[in-house]
Amino acid sequence: MGFRVLIADDEVDLRDTMVRVLGRLGYSCLTASSGAEAMQIIQAESPDLVVTDLHMPDVDGAAVARYAREHSPPIPVVLMTTHRMRGSPREGQETGATVHLAKPFANLDLVHAVEQALAGNRVPLC
Repeated sequence: MGFRVLIADDEVDLRDTMVRVLGRLGYSCLTASSGAEAMQIIQAESPDLVVTDLHMPDVDGAAVARYAREHSPPIPVVLMTTHRMRGSPREGQETGATVHLAKPFANLDLVHAVEQALAGNRVPLC
């Protein structure tokens, strides 16, 4: 596949699991433990996709998603959250996320979300 995926989550075990799952499928994974670190990696590395948790210390995943979408070229984003997006669908889209993924999720759900985001298809929060 050759796609480079940035995984940003402050939960080490979940981040490591996502790296293993995606790595087995041929994705090259970069990791960040905070939103600020994710933004630095986006600027320096220009990954093909960002998978980020919504709730992180310092800079939240919504800000990371907006930053990735404003990057040149825009980077698709999978936004993970333990809560349903509040408000209207438009408010959910304002995060800049291409795909929303509800935690907890199965490995197959992660793979599907990554494939959908890379294909450019918007998928609602599960």
